[in-house]
Amino acid sequence: MATICSPPAGYPPEITGYAEPWIVSPGDQVSIKISSTEPEYQYQTVRIIQGVDLEHSPPKQEEIIATIPAGKAQGRFQLARPGSYAIVDRWIPGSCSKQLGRLGVSFYMQPWLPESGHTQTLVSALDVNRHVGFTAVILPTGTLEFWLGTGSEIEVVPTAFRPAKKRWVQVEMAVDGTDFTAAITPQARFAEAGLPPVTVKHQLRGSFAMLPDIPLLFGASYAQSPNAADSRPTNFFNGRLDSPCIKTNTTPLVKFDFSRDMTTDFIVDVSGHGHKGKLVNAPTRAVKGYDWDGTEPDWTRAKYGYGAIHFHDDDLDDAEWDTDFTITIPEDVRSGAYAVKVESTNKKTSDYIPFFVRAGQAAGQTQQREGKVAFVLSTLTYLAYANEHLFEREKRRSAIDVGPGFDTSSIWPSEDFERLKRRSDLGLSPYDVHNDDSGVVYSSAKRPILNLRPGYVMWAMARPREFSADSLFIGFLERERIPYEIVTDHDLHAQGVAAIAGFSTVVTGHHPEYPTLESYDAYMAYAAQGGNLMYLGGNGFYWVSSTDTATRPHRIEVRRGDQGVRTYGLPGGERVHSLSGQAGGMWRSRGRACNVLFAVGFSGEGAGPGVPFARTDVSAFKDASARASVAWMFEGIGPDELIGQHGLGRAGGASGDEVDRYDVANESPEAAIVLASSTGHSDEFGIAPEDTTFPIVNTLGTQTDLIRSDITYYVTSAGGGVFSVGSMNWFCSLGWDDYQNNVATLTRNVILGFLKGLR
Repeated sequence: MATICSPPAGYPPEITGYAEPWIVSPGDQVSIKISSTEPEYQYQTVRIIQGVDLEHSPPKQEEIIATIPAGKAQGRFQLARPGSYAIVDRWIPGSCSKQLGRLGVSFYMQPWLPESGHTQTLVSALDVNRHVGFTAVILPTGTLEFWLGTGSEIEVVPTAFRPAKKRWVQVEMAVDGTDFTAAITPQARFAEAGLPPVTVKHQLRGSFAMLPDIPLLFGASYAQSPNAADSRPTNFFNGRLDSPCIKTNTTPLVKFDFSRDMTTDFIVDVSGHGHKGKLVNAPTRAVKGYDWDGTEPDWTRAKYGYGAIHFHDDDLDDAEWDTDFTITIPEDVRSGAYAVKVESTNKKTSDYIPFFVRAGQAAGQTQQREGKVAFVLSTLTYLAYANEHLFEREKRRSAIDVGPGFDTSSIWPSEDFERLKRRSDLGLSPYDVHNDDSGVVYSSAKRPILNLRPGYVMWAMARPREFSADSLFIGFLERERIPYEIVTDHDLHAQGVAAIAGFSTVVTGHHPEYPTLESYDAYMAYAAQGGNLMYLGGNGFYWVSSTDTATRPHRIEVRRGDQGVRTYGLPGGERVHSLSGQAGGMWRSRGRACNVLFAVGFSGEGAGPGVPFARTDVSAFKDASARASVAWMFEGIGPDELIGQHGLGRAGGASGDEVDRYDVANESPEAAIVLASSTGHSDEFGIAPEDTTFPIVNTLGTQTDLIRSDITYYVTSAGGGVFSVGSMNWFCSLGWDDYQNNVATLTRNVILGFLKGLR
């Protein structure tokens, strides 16, 4: 795909890359793909024990894996090539191309960015070098135009038609020898009348010419001959296409129904000729087509209305970088977070390329889980946030602030953040919107994820977040010599409860926000087996996600609705996932809020500093009605001692960033007890919108006690303990002063108590 190129003039020193696959087992091979502006770099593989390097943090710690060879390699700069399209090869029989007769092309289009600043291709089978074929495009000015090859030139057929944004248009064109006609018919939108239809008639200077080896593209075209060695699609469309059909005389050559095989990356030809097409860079499926009327908002049940695909010029599913070298994971390596550490030999730039080794699944290994902790890395959340561009307000990537009154001048400076700003070719996250303002619903691991780094400090929250925060807990387990294994969200999705069965205690990461149905069910089943759970984060089990572990484990899908903390809302009728057919949106809207299992659920968030927790009378044994003895949890902590007064970066106290509360109205178990609650948040924190009613008042931290963290505990019907802290700041406070603090004391007490059988 021609990813290797020269860096732009004046480009700063940079090295980055990604591992494929990024979640592996012992014995697997991993391809490492690197982009470097510098002529040479060196590399070695390390296990990440603790990746954060901030004032008051534990010492950064990593272990060199000597059994994986280190080395040097030549640097080369690589770019990803965003832009989605569909491609169909060999769609014209060889005998037919010599006697095409009248060629007819029809389709429906819905532009979402008619004046995009570049040419946008609707449908194309054009070879500009050989001057044959056809294409229909929207010019940068927003005008529809047709290009046809006569064998000696590419002839342009202009129209005066300017399609309206987000309005469907039927396009029918036909060419027979030198005669060209087109009928352009805007479609009415409910009771709204469309633009007037347009008819185009044109006499070509030469007879239309076609060759059978030209691929058919939807949403893009080739700027050169498709057969050229360095040729690649360009002129990407921002909008939707529906029901394309191509005929010769009255005989269909291809006729595509985009509503078929919705969960795949293929498009189905229903002409009877079986010309299956392939989707590239994951355009959005399961979207409303030209004939959608609101009768059925679920594509899995609908008989019609979902025959469209939404293409974007900034879609990216696979960067397709060339592999620089391959490493083999030793059979005896322990589970954990790993990285290939790369550094230019001139010392100008460096990076970590992370990947994760899951716990062994062989019979002998699963029998050794008793007495161990399973720490679940939130890999689905890592993908949901992958390369988020919420800082790009000028490009309308985000319609919200990250917190009430957030000051953009307070962004935390880092090379990770600068690299994220530079590498706009590496795709977006489901927190962003596309160039045409439609929401991003897919995310991929087949690209460098620049905010997935062991020492990453989130630019807005100014503290470790996601993977870097989780590495603080790995460092804690190592320091305390607590036996543990690492598993991932993806393992729970693929294996169900088998991925964690047998472990004495299962601990979530600091932000397990995006479970799939399968991974959430794994936690539920584990609890039903009597296992102990520790939810040591916040904003968990909030949005529904989907993935496809069978064929596309690198991709997740998120569809946000009209409720929940969100940077955009998908339109009605488009909230059912294309990968799984599952309803998207919030788990709370599906009756499975985080509260159901973990006793707390999301209540608010803010970029300002967090606050400590104050123990309740129950945990301080000042309340005679205490329903359980939890003295063992608070050994070494005074009854009036505030818990978690400090946190790394600008985290502040242990209750902060995104926080969860105990709430029976949201189905928190009535048997749970609240051990501590946050001491009061400032107006830099806002309430979760799903907690508001009419009129919308009292939405900031000082105005409502609904914005709080609660530390809770209860014993399940199967005899397991469930301990929750309801705050994403917990790990930032855990790591303060090298784990010498009462957050670490409480966390240690609970883990060791669970391992000893205390309840």
